[in-house]
Amino acid sequence: GTASLLPAAGARPVRRRSAGAGAMSKAAPDVDLRARAGPSGEGRMVWLVAAAAATACALLYTRSPARAASSPAPASSTWGSLLAWLILRTGQICVGGFVFLLGILVTQQRKILYVPVPPGMQRSMKDNPEPYQSPGLHWRLPFEDVMITTADGTRINAWLVYQPPSKLDNGDIPYTIVYFHGNAGNIGHRLENVNDMHKHLKVNVLIVDYRGYGDSEDGGGPCERGFMLDAMGAYRWCVERARATQTPSSPDGGPRMSEDRLLLFGRSIGGAVAIGLMAELIKQKRAASAGGTNGNKALPLPAAIILENTFTSLRDMALQLFPFLSVVSVLLRPPLVFDPWASVRNIAYIAEHHRSFGCCLLSGQRDEIVPPAQMRRLRDLLGERPPEVFEFHTFERGGHNDTPIRGGAQYWTAFRTFLERVSQSEETRRKAAAAGETGGAAG
Repeated sequence: GTASLLPAAGARPVRRRSAGAGAMSKAAPDVDLRARAGPSGEGRMVWLVAAAAATACALLYTRSPARAASSPAPASSTWGSLLAWLILRTGQICVGGFVFLLGILVTQQRKILYVPVPPGMQRSMKDNPEPYQSPGLHWRLPFEDVMITTADGTRINAWLVYQPPSKLDNGDIPYTIVYFHGNAGNIGHRLENVNDMHKHLKVNVLIVDYRGYGDSEDGGGPCERGFMLDAMGAYRWCVERARATQTPSSPDGGPRMSEDRLLLFGRSIGGAVAIGLMAELIKQKRAASAGGTNGNKALPLPAAIILENTFTSLRDMALQLFPFLSVVSVLLRPPLVFDPWASVRNIAYIAEHHRSFGCCLLSGQRDEIVPPAQMRRLRDLLGERPPEVFEFHTFERGGHNDTPIRGGAQYWTAFRTFLERVSQSEETRRKAAAAGETGGAAG
């Protein structure tokens, strides 16, 4: 289960130069999840078959009352019986159609939710448009192309984009963001955002492709359990890489990293991944402390978590995208929901058991996929027991994937100011870590 510390074959650092005027401006791909489940999506044939089957079942296995009658009946009685029959059969067809539709959504839910290859695109970064194939080709960012082995043996691909040591003050170690992207496309589609983080925040960025995405192995395909294994593997890799890197810099001039300067960033479903990872790390820390090891055998906790346009749970998103499911809302839980992504539960756990960290919520008010109200709900939960550094920012023109672009200077100023506050609270976190504390509330 130990993550590999070796760059992928052929990887080499690339010196950073200006991307120039030819840089494209493009947010990560948006995917209409409602359409993917509908007749215009990939399930068109399944929908047609289901509709035909529902109609056939209702009509073939019932008879009209006129044919079923063994003796003549008054005309008024016949018409009344026929009307009642039509109403009954229409109801049966509607109920049957609903059951078939629910069955389609249940059986196809992972295919709807996880979109490694958006329409009109290819899976591998090598097949992306030229600016989105590599951090070095167009953006001229120094980076390492790495393969990380997760606990179940799946190898996932990641790029470690770092600050050149030659441009850092002597002894300065930048924060490293572990970046979990949304449900559609590969890490190459986020290169403009990674470039902006590198430029505006002066951080290192490890951006990870989940199993089944980009050049990562399939590993059984995308699912919540698999994504969490990927997240833990990536975070462990960062910790081990930071420990292996001799500060102030490694001998080959590679990245400067510190295990107590790691941040989690998640957008959309990546936010649910980051929340789940934070909660799991706290659980491991508390378990190690309870076992008498004072938490020293557990991985160090992230300094902060940054969440952008993420949701409260998959159940809440299902009801948002498909309102008719409200009539069976009590059923929208395992085993019918394969991947619950219960961020509300995980946020509540984090708030109860950990305080010595920073949390920043970045919410686009024109998010067309995740309602901003879900971000406000996460804010309210955290606000009940706020972390040491806690901020919530809204961006009026921000959409689901383009909030950094539409937020512009306001977005980057808010992000940078938050990181400055996290840095100022560093000594408090170190004392808490040295004492083996998670900063949790009693009880």
